[in-house]
Amino acid sequence: MADKHSGDKDNNWDQRTLQERIKAFEALKRAIDLFTNLSTAVDDSIRTYVTELPQWFQYPSNTAVKIRVGDDVFETDGFQPTTDSLTTAARTRTGTDISITVVRTDRRSDTGQQAWRESERELIKTVLSLIRSEIERWEVDSLKRVSDGVVVLDSGHRYTYLDQQAEQLLGQDMEELRGEYIWDGFPEAAETVAEEIIQTAIETQSPKFFEQYHSQQDQWVEAQVYPSESHTIIVFRDITDAKIAEHKIDRVLETTPVGIVLLDAEGTITRVNSRAEELLGVSRRKVDRKGYDDPDWDIWDEAGNPIPDEDHPVTRVRRTGETIQGFTHGITLQDGSERWLSSNVAPVKRVDGSIEQIIVALEDITVPKRLEQLIKTLRPADEVLNNASTAEEIKQALCELLTETREYQYARISEHIPGTALTKSDLQERSKDVAASNSVTLPIQSQREFTPAEAAVETGDIQVVTRNQTDTQFEQWRAYTLDKGFQGGAIVPLKHRSRVYGLLVLYTDRGESFGGREQTLLTTFGDRVGQVLYSLATERILHADKVAVLTFESTDSASFFIAASEQLNCTIEIIDTVPVADEMLVHYASVAGASLDALSDIAETADWDAPLRKIRHTEDPPGGEIEIGLQRQSLAQTLVVAGAVVTRDVVTDGRAEVVCEVPLGNDIGALVTRLQDSFPETTLKSKREYTPATEPNAHAVGRVLGDIFEDELTDRQQQVLRAAMYGGYFESPRRSTATEIAGALSLTQSTFSYHLRNAQQTLFARLFDRSH
Repeated sequence: MADKHSGDKDNNWDQRTLQERIKAFEALKRAIDLFTNLSTAVDDSIRTYVTELPQWFQYPSNTAVKIRVGDDVFETDGFQPTTDSLTTAARTRTGTDISITVVRTDRRSDTGQQAWRESERELIKTVLSLIRSEIERWEVDSLKRVSDGVVVLDSGHRYTYLDQQAEQLLGQDMEELRGEYIWDGFPEAAETVAEEIIQTAIETQSPKFFEQYHSQQDQWVEAQVYPSESHTIIVFRDITDAKIAEHKIDRVLETTPVGIVLLDAEGTITRVNSRAEELLGVSRRKVDRKGYDDPDWDIWDEAGNPIPDEDHPVTRVRRTGETIQGFTHGITLQDGSERWLSSNVAPVKRVDGSIEQIIVALEDITVPKRLEQLIKTLRPADEVLNNASTAEEIKQALCELLTETREYQYARISEHIPGTALTKSDLQERSKDVAASNSVTLPIQSQREFTPAEAAVETGDIQVVTRNQTDTQFEQWRAYTLDKGFQGGAIVPLKHRSRVYGLLVLYTDRGESFGGREQTLLTTFGDRVGQVLYSLATERILHADKVAVLTFESTDSASFFIAASEQLNCTIEIIDTVPVADEMLVHYASVAGASLDALSDIAETADWDAPLRKIRHTEDPPGGEIEIGLQRQSLAQTLVVAGAVVTRDVVTDGRAEVVCEVPLGNDIGALVTRLQDSFPETTLKSKREYTPATEPNAHAVGRVLGDIFEDELTDRQQQVLRAAMYGGYFESPRRSTATEIAGALSLTQSTFSYHLRNAQQTLFARLFDRSH
């Protein structure tokens, strides 16, 4: 009985083993059918086999399968990893990792592996070997079909495959390099751009491209890197012939005087020459592979509006295939400067007529374009400036003219007295000095403009803020400008011979405003207006119908002459003053009752630090004549820079009497306020008006000389002539040398003599012309 049961058991075991072998055979046969001699990728076959494989296991309904090929995963529904899964793995010659994992979906995680049959273990190993062989064959065949050189690295950066072309390009045999670390095989490429780019591609898992020159082979190679988690493929191509041709083209491009930009058929920039880099304000590295329609390109038409894509010359060439010549446009460079360019755009066509390449030739036309814009700006303004008889006419007319254009929505002109400190009241908005478009809400708070206005007066340079401005110098002004709905603001000094006679305040809603080109135009415009304001002020003073005579008394020790005369108990009479700078006047004065040495000692103290020179001195009685430079330390200086003519300035024992004349058209109240702000211990004692009488014939020559002096001599010529006169240069013997007077005026002796000779020649030449 025992023998019979034992025999039945053996028969059952043999029967079960036979069935397992039959299932394994069927599984292998199906694998052979799916994976042998494939003409396409194996994805479809693997996807099919994953769904079929569970049927050949002991418990088909509770078996799940996953097959991984590189980064691709194929698995049955409900697959979940377990600790006792059945797994096997392999790698192809080209570095692709392959694995098969089988799990039981009804098995607890602590179940041992003894449940897997030996036939099942052998099955997945055999199937994996079959799949690996077919994938490897397909990969190698695919690589062989590539005309370029191909190198495959595993995840450890070791060579696993080189095709014949790669062996020739790199000068190495595959069997010699197999298993070698990449830079051990090519040490000359280590620590070069090749290593950097390949490492970056692997770390970022993104394709990269580079070119490298091999000096030993005298060869240029282009490489494209395609990384994955399991391996990296590098495709090489010999580009030596292309590089030689490119070098020849580069030599031609670099010798041409115009900017050249080459684009492919899609409009991507492939090459620029040095002149194009300069004109576009970018380096080749930054512009390479950049599209012509990239939003970073800030180009605009003659009205300052962005050029639409459909009107772009490259777009039109791509659309029509026709050449475009002389396309004029502006461009804002990365540093904020602006430039005018003329573009000629032409297609390079293939035999079939399709566009292969686009050539753009750029020419800088900034200078002639700025001249054109300047003429357009000044043409209507010139008529206003040429016909104006008062500053008020100029201010209102110019503001209206500027705001009638599309360029500016707000304009205001404020007058300024050269040599005086700017005050906030100078910038106040007055109805006759301002014009604005209907979209602007008035008033504009001029307090926010005070700091940049001070800078404009001090430097004589235009000050601007814009929407895209990054510096914080005038951040409060910029914030206010944007809050009012403007996109930019400017304060233009109206100057003549470096002296500021007024300020032009402008606001605009243009997004790209007050660039370098526009600032140049406004600076020139400001100089023209400043010249006219100066001429009108001079004309008003010389030919005023009525004159106000103001008499001041002062005991304010902030005046050097008052402080010195009180200390020395003497009398000082200021004979004349000569402007040297906006805050400096050279005074020529006579002294009675005090030693000039004592006066000089006072001038040299820290309180005054004023340069004093003795022109003539007497011992008995003590006194003489002096020359002294003072900065806002005398009443005369404040009055002169305010446009008054000082006719008497005498200081005795610390009390000064100053008489000056002012045309009635001037703001006398402002003048008095300015003087008393500087010297509080000053009072206006009297004011009278008179009409200057016509000179008798005996004085006609004097009037002619005065007109010539004011109208036809430059500021510097007037300065040196007056200094020479009151410094005793024309007396015999001379009381002052040319070197001494030049030193007081901060000039060299040769410069002083040059201006003095020119002043004398102009004065007498014009006098004789008018006398005939």
